[in-house]
Amino acid sequence: MLDVNVIRDPTILLNGLTGLDRVFKLHYDETNNIRRLHLTPDGLNVRAPQCFVLGGVAHFGPAPALDFEDLRQAFHLQKSSLELKLEQLGKGDFLSLLNAPKIGAFLDWLSAADVFVHYQVFNPLYWSIVDVIDSIIDEHGDRELMAIAPLLKNDLFTLLRDNPDETAEFLGRYSYPDVGRANRAAFIVELRDLLEARRAWLPDFNFQMLKGVLKIAAGLESLPYLEDETANVLIDGFGSFYLHRLSLFKHSAHVLDIEKAIQNYLAGLNLADGTSPLTNFTFVDSRTAPWVQVSDALTGLLGKMFMFAANHDVNEIGEALSGLNDRQRTTLDTLRNLIERSIDECQALVHYVISLEDQQRRSLILGF
Repeated sequence: MLDVNVIRDPTILLNGLTGLDRVFKLHYDETNNIRRLHLTPDGLNVRAPQCFVLGGVAHFGPAPALDFEDLRQAFHLQKSSLELKLEQLGKGDFLSLLNAPKIGAFLDWLSAADVFVHYQVFNPLYWSIVDVIDSIIDEHGDRELMAIAPLLKNDLFTLLRDNPDETAEFLGRYSYPDVGRANRAAFIVELRDLLEARRAWLPDFNFQMLKGVLKIAAGLESLPYLEDETANVLIDGFGSFYLHRLSLFKHSAHVLDIEKAIQNYLAGLNLADGTSPLTNFTFVDSRTAPWVQVSDALTGLLGKMFMFAANHDVNEIGEALSGLNDRQRTTLDTLRNLIERSIDECQALVHYVISLEDQQRRSLILGF
């Protein structure tokens, strides 16, 4: 039996979260679920994994009445349509979607519906790589290093993010994350050499800090998250992100699109709230759940936004934003207002597992 308070209470305390005892109803869908990320002789099984987004719409108490005919009429869907999907509202990249009239209408409809937006964003490659920094800091036990861990993780990711094939080849030589004791020294030496070769990619302070941490790593007896792991498996599923949501919002009702792997994962945990079974979530067929269909379209749009952020630097993003037409600006403002209103209601409705650089890029797009 897993008591969700073991996850919930430290998260609330560490992040100073409030408002989590209120009763929401959260509808979910996901985008960019690659299910597993692992190393193969040819590189990553997914060559350039994009941000996984789990989210949708939320509201207080029971869901407002909604059926598919309401959606069909609101967004002028074809008679043959069985459910709402993002591609029925617009196609292409994030900037193209901002220019799609139906996307603007969709976001206006959400604003009028008085719902909240909720989501978790997770970069699979970032998550996989930062175990290096966590291993060093946890083994060394220096509180000052803990305070700058996000900066160190960001800088390590900067060195490795732009060439996934090269990164996969490097990690594969060490059966990452199962680097092991025998290969630990060589692994750290190669990281230090890479840092030196790409010194110009980081500000001098950042370079010196990361260099110092890798020097510390060379003298450690163990790197705990890089030993006795499953070789070449970077991510074995996204169930922990669902678990995090169910735990944090334990008083809320969660309506999830059917995903067999997630159902099996959660069923195997035997979840409890204290001594009582946790029964705050249900899985539904999206064709029978219009609010899940709305969440599908919304999550797809958010996925496009975070893909745009991850694949363009701040200068490129700034240039793109300065060139938006009136429709794109209006649509982006509506999306911004929806997200900002949701954060104002409950900060925990939005959660990021991405690098500081990607946080900066996201902030440039959203304005916060």
